[in-house]
Amino acid sequence: MGSRDEPDAWRVTPALPADDPDTAPEITLDLAKASSLGRGRVRPPAWSGPPPEAREPPAKHPAPAGAAADRSGFLPDRIVHLHPTRLCNLACLHCYSTSAPRYTAALDVGLLCDALGVLRAEGYTQVSLSGGEPLVYRPLSKVVERAHELGFRVTMVTNGLLAAKRLASLLPLLDGIAVSFDGLPDTHNTMRGRADAFERAAAGLHWLAEKEAPVGAAVSLARDAIPELPELADQLAALGARAVQVRPVARAGRARSLAESSFYDESDRARLYLVVLALQLELPDVRLHCDLAPAQGLWEQRDAYAGLLGECEHLPRGERPLAELVNPLVVTDTGSLKPIAYDFADRFDIGSLDELSPEALREYKEARLPRLQALLGGALAGLQDRQDLVDWFDHCARLSEARPMSFSA
Repeated sequence: MGSRDEPDAWRVTPALPADDPDTAPEITLDLAKASSLGRGRVRPPAWSGPPPEAREPPAKHPAPAGAAADRSGFLPDRIVHLHPTRLCNLACLHCYSTSAPRYTAALDVGLLCDALGVLRAEGYTQVSLSGGEPLVYRPLSKVVERAHELGFRVTMVTNGLLAAKRLASLLPLLDGIAVSFDGLPDTHNTMRGRADAFERAAAGLHWLAEKEAPVGAAVSLARDAIPELPELADQLAALGARAVQVRPVARAGRARSLAESSFYDESDRARLYLVVLALQLELPDVRLHCDLAPAQGLWEQRDAYAGLLGECEHLPRGERPLAELVNPLVVTDTGSLKPIAYDFADRFDIGSLDELSPEALREYKEARLPRLQALLGGALAGLQDRQDLVDWFDHCARLSEARPMSFSA
């Protein structure tokens, strides 16, 4: 976060205007009916899995203990989180990228599509589109089509307001869509700064489910909203969500201005984790996941970071695929390539889109990767004696801010 120089080459593609009432999709939903369905524990039909061309998006949280094989950084897929713009039709109080309607610039689509080819060759297998609101990025279809041509799985996180208006043509190319929620209507609308935000997000999710799209919900909860999760999960299931991913609000971006009561202490993380465990039993037809994980479980899975932290005599560091070293990889709206999180400290940056090449990445691996190795190695070591729950990727992002270091290979 913070101010950065933003070369014009990264910022020349105009994005679509922010949403207004005249462009709102003609779609409505009876929320009272949806709420009553939720309270009645009405669940969608059991889902046996999407067809091969539209597989369900994987969970973004660490896997159970003992599942570290074939993983890179606790993730089963090698993921590029792509933020092509910070333009958004909302200005959410907790937005980690501080997106808003006033940010109208966006990444150049040609530069972006070229970068996808380089990153595919580096072993990445999934592109996850976010923002800003990805549906206001004018050349979105070109990016999705190019990613699909290169063999990436393509997923998207959206606020849902424009789903019915702008997603129909892309549905055959998307492997997963998540609509974001922050709580029940009053909480969600307050956080989003819009009185109809929940109604329209719910309508978007329901429309996607009616289209038989692989749709789920991404739920970010402030501490005070934990009691709302059971009813919210019921409603999301009744609307057709096949998966629900839950995480605490991160202390990043605009969320840094939230009241201290919005953030979690150790007991709050335990409460959220236990609520999700209970809902997994209550809603067996919905994949419910929490981004929190037991520190001891992560410590036992530390081999998931063998690609980054292990020695390999037969494959020098510079020749290892970047996806085995840095996962997830984040491409920001300014063209920066970052490890793990949008707000990871700038000194750990991998490079920039306008300079991206196999040669530049080799130089990064040989000369600057040790900074990240030291940070993550220390973070993993710090788990050994902990008995609490950890939001691993946010934990690493906060450590990147708190531990300035000068490291030479």
